[in-house]
Amino acid sequence: MDLVLHVTRFQLRAFLRNKRARMFTLVIPLILLALLAGVFHGGETTVNGVKIDYRQFFVPSVVVFSLTLTTLAMLVATVVNQRELGILKRRRATPMPAWALIASQSLTVILMAIGTVALLLIVGAVAFDVRIPTDGWPALVLGVIGGAFAFCGLGYALSTFADSADSAQPMIQLITFPLFFISGIWIPLSELPTALQVIAKIFPVEHVADLVHRAYVGAVPTGPVLLDVVILLGWAVLGAAVAAKRFVWLPPRRG
Repeated sequence: MDLVLHVTRFQLRAFLRNKRARMFTLVIPLILLALLAGVFHGGETTVNGVKIDYRQFFVPSVVVFSLTLTTLAMLVATVVNQRELGILKRRRATPMPAWALIASQSLTVILMAIGTVALLLIVGAVAFDVRIPTDGWPALVLGVIGGAFAFCGLGYALSTFADSADSAQPMIQLITFPLFFISGIWIPLSELPTALQVIAKIFPVEHVADLVHRAYVGAVPTGPVLLDVVILLGWAVLGAAVAAKRFVWLPPRRG
């Protein structure tokens, strides 16, 4: 664990010095939050049977969007880029075991995600007066942690399908952008056709969004919350299993 924490500290410092990474994980979600919560206000929508203001809908939506990008998208891009540059190969040649390298990289993106989510929660509460009810905090924690584990597992799995860093970003966009629109993030799930609702419930993004939105509206019955958590853990296990079977440390051969 000392090795894991040491590598995690190094990767966090590298992230803080990377202007592009800071823009991607911190600045863009804050700009999006300011635009959505600032422009769409006064109207109402329904989430989990509760009528809420659009600000109360979009603040948790941006939280889920940021969590997905910071864990899933960032992990896929980082792993593919490091594999292509031969960094993974050199790290694998060190005495540090493979599980420790994977754990440190996962822990890095999870800590980044938690920090970004905390910042968005503060901005949402201070700037837009959108706060989480006391009974909603457990659902929020389960959504963030469960989502982070699911997206890390899927991140490693999806990284095995990208041949280069240039192909990783379009692949992630092709997967995540449709899911954002059918998973109750930008459009309330109740306003979507039934077929799209059924499809969305198969994938993890909808279950993270459900937990985070439930936290904000205070509608947190035990059954649906536990079902969301179980499905997220199932995706984490599935992603880890696919990654364990397909993951390679060597850069792809050219020509």
